[in-house]
Amino acid sequence: MKRSIIAVLVTAAAPLALAQSLEEQAVIVTATRFPESELEAPVGMTVITAKQIGDSAAKTLPQLLSQQAGILTRDNTGGPDWQIDMRGFGVTGDQNTLVLLNGQRLNEIELTTIGWTAIPLDSIERIEILRGSGSVLYGGGATGGTINIITKRPPPGASTASIGGSLGTYGTKEVRAGVSVAGQNIGFNVFANDYASDNYRANNRVEQKNLSSSVRLFGPQGDLALKVDVDSQDLRLPGARTAAELETDRRGASTPGDFAKRDGARVALAGSHDLGFGQFAAELGYRDTMRTSLLKDYSGSGTDTYTDTHSKVWSFTPRLKVPYTALGFQNSLIVGIDLDYWDYLSRRAPSRDLLDTPPSPTSPSAHVVATQRDQAFFAQHHSALTEGTKLTLGARWQRTTVTAQDAFNPAAYASGSKTSTPLAWEVALRRDLTSSTSVYGRAGRSFRLPTVDEVYSQFGGPVFDPIVTLLEPQTSRDYELGAEYRTATLRLRASAFVMNLSNEIYFFAPTFSNINLPPTRRRGVELDASAAISPAFSLFANASLSDARFRDGAIGSVDVSGNVIPLVPRAKANAGITWQLAPKTRFSGVARYVGTQYYDNDQTNSFPNLMPAYTVVDVKFTQTADRLTVGIAVNNLFNKLYYSYAIRNGAGTSFNAYPQPDQTFLLTAEYRL
Repeated sequence: MKRSIIAVLVTAAAPLALAQSLEEQAVIVTATRFPESELEAPVGMTVITAKQIGDSAAKTLPQLLSQQAGILTRDNTGGPDWQIDMRGFGVTGDQNTLVLLNGQRLNEIELTTIGWTAIPLDSIERIEILRGSGSVLYGGGATGGTINIITKRPPPGASTASIGGSLGTYGTKEVRAGVSVAGQNIGFNVFANDYASDNYRANNRVEQKNLSSSVRLFGPQGDLALKVDVDSQDLRLPGARTAAELETDRRGASTPGDFAKRDGARVALAGSHDLGFGQFAAELGYRDTMRTSLLKDYSGSGTDTYTDTHSKVWSFTPRLKVPYTALGFQNSLIVGIDLDYWDYLSRRAPSRDLLDTPPSPTSPSAHVVATQRDQAFFAQHHSALTEGTKLTLGARWQRTTVTAQDAFNPAAYASGSKTSTPLAWEVALRRDLTSSTSVYGRAGRSFRLPTVDEVYSQFGGPVFDPIVTLLEPQTSRDYELGAEYRTATLRLRASAFVMNLSNEIYFFAPTFSNINLPPTRRRGVELDASAAISPAFSLFANASLSDARFRDGAIGSVDVSGNVIPLVPRAKANAGITWQLAPKTRFSGVARYVGTQYYDNDQTNSFPNLMPAYTVVDVKFTQTADRLTVGIAVNNLFNKLYYSYAIRNGAGTSFNAYPQPDQTFLLTAEYRL
């Protein structure tokens, strides 16, 4: 059945919603950090437009991204900010997928998921997806790929406004509004939303508030923009369910007292200027995030854990692009500097009142203080060797110093500092065989640096006390071959990749700490098809086959050579349709298939069962009347009972999982002024 599903998807051809005809050359920025034609990029690029986002039945960014080839999402917290995994990294997918907002990093230096819900969907202009690349231009954590979310900018001379809302299953409701006003030289926009839902599980209510704003000055020589975003989330955490509870009470809460709160703010000043001989661009950014949570002890053998974490980062990213002609070739050179200064403080105790109280045998407390200083220089060179042959060479030199300590533990092993000098490089060649067919190849080296949560362990010390273990950077040798066929109504893409990793960073449960793994490997094939059958009817399909394994070596005393890495499905596929039923009536639907996979914590591949495969179907109808658009979306149309994340227990006798919602409805309305 799995093979049949994949065969159908691969032959189906098509895009979720062609917001523009395929012959148009969409402008992208992720591949060079400067505006370029999508068709000029040396490697395959996927762009999701604002119209595609609006037409989709997906309620969140992770749901939308899960419809793309090679991208898997999973709920491993019970919250709406799902983990994302590009090209098969399993539980460390978030740390190997780089997510940017207008070119600025959203990944934290702690083990947290991306704050997807902090970005109003109405504020997004497009999403650019660059698979298996990004380390040269953006630094660590891009081995799986790079996702760049581009928000809307007020266009010169245009003014728009909208107000909308949603009502849905499990007490879901949202109010949102947006306004954009611009003259010939200045403009501003504001997007805001207030979302709340009780969600499928008990003790899983979420309340999310966002405000995104920008002011832009523009002229013939360049522009200057100031962006300010704030967000707030209040989330109840239901905990995982045991295998028995999945049968008797899927919706119940294992942790009825747990919660997490997040308050964030982002400020960015970005500008570009035409220097005549080249283009200069730079951003100065600041991000401040405060998180609090309570994880109660329900075993009776420990204590509650209240956590108060504050992280902030300054970034400065100037760069220059210089086009020139040499030896009859058209070339461009891009050089830049990335500076990131992180400060991190996490206070942990059995209760909020004990956060500043020194630890005791009955009251474990911790003050984790950490900093990370990144200085990097990158260069990327593009050459048009012939009319249809483009060569890209790039390199990145980075120096990173990480310091971490537990202020409550005077032991030498509870603090440390390490300076690493990781190197990334890339060579890519694209050749146009015909006006519609091209092939490309890419080879490179990428890296990932350990997060604070991966070098610090509160209970990993010699007397079950805090310890700092400074790990080596993870490195990867990456190779990819691909082909693309593109016409006005049809696009086909096929790629094959191999990534050989050394010192992969992974959590080792027996010691309550992270380790550098033995050598690992990811390899796979991705197939992508998009077709506009008619002006009113389009289809899309994609399929991914992945193989993630330990190349050799042991974890602890267990030989894992050749074993499959947990949480990486062998097969994944999607298929969708967009149909303009009438001039103002639209239908869209998507089916997502995820194959079987090993449970988390089953590196030995000894657990008797695999996580079950699942197929989920989402649909959406929209009707427009003058300036009003109403819609109804049905997620999990066929009421599939499934889970996207589960972990084997230590004894290997059972598992715990986060069950996903059954069939849900969402009614939406939007009025454009």
